[in-house]
Amino acid sequence: MIKLFISTFIGIAVLVSACVIYFWRDTAYAPSATDLALYFLALPFFITTLILSPFFAIRALKSQKEKKQQQAELETLRAEQQQIDALEQEKPKARPTEQFRLNIYSAYSWHSFGENTEIIERIKDFKSPELDQKLFNSYGLPILSYRIQGLDDLVDATLEDDDDMPIISMREKRIHCLIHQQLEQHADTLMSISNHLKHSALFYDTELAYQYRMHPGWSQESFVEEKEDEAPVQEVPRLSRLNVHVLLAENLIHQWNEQSRFELQEALSTQYAILPEQIEIEHHFFSNQTAYSEWIKLLQDAANKAHEVSILISVDSEIDQECLDERFWLNEQYIASEFASSWCVANTSTALLDLQPISTLYLSLNENNFAHYLKNNQLNELEQFQQEHPFVLVLDDANDIKTTKTLQRVFADTAIEFHHFLYTKQNLGHTQNLSKVFGFMLGMHLPEEMINMIYSTEQDSTYAFFKAYEFDQPETVITQN
Repeated sequence: MIKLFISTFIGIAVLVSACVIYFWRDTAYAPSATDLALYFLALPFFITTLILSPFFAIRALKSQKEKKQQQAELETLRAEQQQIDALEQEKPKARPTEQFRLNIYSAYSWHSFGENTEIIERIKDFKSPELDQKLFNSYGLPILSYRIQGLDDLVDATLEDDDDMPIISMREKRIHCLIHQQLEQHADTLMSISNHLKHSALFYDTELAYQYRMHPGWSQESFVEEKEDEAPVQEVPRLSRLNVHVLLAENLIHQWNEQSRFELQEALSTQYAILPEQIEIEHHFFSNQTAYSEWIKLLQDAANKAHEVSILISVDSEIDQECLDERFWLNEQYIASEFASSWCVANTSTALLDLQPISTLYLSLNENNFAHYLKNNQLNELEQFQQEHPFVLVLDDANDIKTTKTLQRVFADTAIEFHHFLYTKQNLGHTQNLSKVFGFMLGMHLPEEMINMIYSTEQDSTYAFFKAYEFDQPETVITQN
């Protein structure tokens, strides 16, 4: 810009000087020093400035605009960087891998396919639902269902024995019968737990010990002790509570009678002579979308509780005409089902009198590399990988393309093939709120000689497997003499 001004100034100065000189010569004018400075310097400078002023103005405006644009870009970059930093801070950090174990002392399942291992065999045989002569669609025709035939007799017997039973739906009646049937399957285990709770209270808790001596269930024993010398109280592993978790479908939350919790607590207290203070009953209402994650949290919670034992009961039934009449509004091909499954579990640091775990559940959370998981747990060289028998229960829909793609990605670098998978979801019809929980609990009834695994794409970084209890573990059985 300076070069332009100088060159323009020189050109104009030459031109002006020539004109002035010719004018002064023709007029015989004798210029003074002031005239020379005025006409040869000031006037060219003024003319140059006047001519170049628009150019200077445009350059100034353009320069100012560029500065503003640069400042705006700088502020935009700064805002973007701040946003990126904020997102990085808000972004959840990768959680560390968590692993925990849970001992299982007894496990039972009931389905229209049968009980326990029978269910697994029917799933392998691709057994389908049967025509139900007691349930009808909107056209009055029998429908397909997974009805447990043996449950009908239990319901009828319950209705005959309990004339004072409050008016509840057939669905609730069948669920109540399933809950009690599952508890009866754990009768021997509950008797041992009852004995352990009593002896633990006698040794660790004076107040509970007094209540046990006054408990009607122990009155006959107290009478004998009055005649004989009272046996000294022996030290036993501490056991302070029996937890019973009943898992129900979310659509029962508004109709389930809360009084049933106290009735169940009283029944357990009376039948097994356990103080009500040592029995905790809790109902959980799971939806299809949250059931698996809530189930994992429940297992994790049980694994972290010392000196406690838990009964986990998953139960659902839609074998009820009134219930199905509502379902048919949305799906005329609705297939109803009913099922129940239960475990008795405790964490690995809790030893129970006269009881030995039958299996141990290993659960790993936030494990993003399954091949690495297999190697860490010494499972990558199992002989069962070379066999054709299924040992991985998949809890998701076998017909979902997303499920297939996820399974291909997760198991790509392992020796597990697709013929090792056994899908459980389709065997419960449209009764799906607790389908993944039931399928998970079925893992206990796979062949004991194999290490059986559970997987769901809902939490693709969560892996579980069952392993036969190792008798050389430090948690050995203790027998009360």
